[in-house]
Amino acid sequence: MTIGFLVQRKGFLKVMGSLIREAIERRHQVVLLRDPTERKPGEATVDGDFRHWPEARVVLHRRGERLLPLLRAEKVRVLVGPSLYQTLEGMPLGSELDAIRGEGVGLYAVDYVFETITSSPDAYRVLDRIFYTSEHQRRLHWDLLRDRFAVVARDVRLVERSAVCGSTMLDQLALVDRVAVKRRLGVAPEQPVVLLMSLKMAVPEPWRRYVWGGGPALVRAALAVSRGQAGLVPEIWKGNGYRTLAEAIRRFCRRTGAAFVVKSREKNRDPVFLRRLADVFVERDDEVFPYSSIQLMAVSDLCIHFQSGAVLEAAMAGVPSISIKVPQSHLHEYPGHQEIFGGGEGSLQNFPGIVWFSTHEAAGRLLDGRTLADFRPDPAARRAYVERYLGFDDTRSSGRVLDVIESDVRVRLPVAPATAPPV
Repeated sequence: MTIGFLVQRKGFLKVMGSLIREAIERRHQVVLLRDPTERKPGEATVDGDFRHWPEARVVLHRRGERLLPLLRAEKVRVLVGPSLYQTLEGMPLGSELDAIRGEGVGLYAVDYVFETITSSPDAYRVLDRIFYTSEHQRRLHWDLLRDRFAVVARDVRLVERSAVCGSTMLDQLALVDRVAVKRRLGVAPEQPVVLLMSLKMAVPEPWRRYVWGGGPALVRAALAVSRGQAGLVPEIWKGNGYRTLAEAIRRFCRRTGAAFVVKSREKNRDPVFLRRLADVFVERDDEVFPYSSIQLMAVSDLCIHFQSGAVLEAAMAGVPSISIKVPQSHLHEYPGHQEIFGGGEGSLQNFPGIVWFSTHEAAGRLLDGRTLADFRPDPAARRAYVERYLGFDDTRSSGRVLDVIESDVRVRLPVAPATAPPV
């Protein structure tokens, strides 16, 4: 069987890298549909990204170009991608979906850091399967958009168009060479690591840029006023809380003997002081298999992030994390905003024993006077978190996804008529 993977950008390779490898090992023909025109900062793929799957055929597919002729030419029978329905609709290729299905091509969407709960229920009418990380995620999706799912469910059995298989992305944890990662970082093998996933500044949330951004307070206040954000000025004058937090992390690391590692990306646009305070500053996000963040998480003893998807990576790796609540006004309209970012106890970002939660005002104080032992994970809490939010932690989710796809294809294929034995 020929399986096509839509890998427009680096992030898609991270999500599906282990799934691609699993398909190759099962001797399927693999076609990687790469977009050479990707413009999202830091997300454009390069030739070297594909060296991990030398058996695969890499084919160019530019955004907006028709997809069906390419699928025909490559004899693709299954197409897989993160949030596949939204991706094709956004390219825009929605008008081709019926034709692709008419050709008998199976369409499958895998989950990208809990993103599936934001997907349109209409995807159930078009895709063969929507894969969820956990049963809780699947039920949450159905519940958040219950009215729209009620309409879809008149025509489609939701259970039959979905499956719970875990996170294909997090399978890459099993590939990390922890000794090699620490060596590259310049960290001693026995030295603990505190990992800060830096805050994204390049988002439409003015608080981040003006209150926690870099540069003198006077300049930030003037910019805030000139751009209609005068209400932020009093908070700007209180001092830069991001710098205060970074300094608290540095003190914590000095007290505990840990290395202070900051993981950034091009689009984060970090203030200069963050680079100065860190022992190791990782700005490039080049690796895709295993991807950079999971490599760093694998060698960490504590992760600090801003209500990030890193919370799932940390729990998968058995790493305690501190989730810091920051303004998320640019995401308020997303389905599940409260469930993902609300911070209620027992939620994705606040799960005592594995995920500690703090407001941005109190985050620095949370670290003062504490040691790594104060954030030691509780095994029972981690097990409960894994069951609720990760589904599985055996790094075999790609195999489960491929099992479902192969089973679906066997059902769709016509059975060859029996032939009479030779006389």
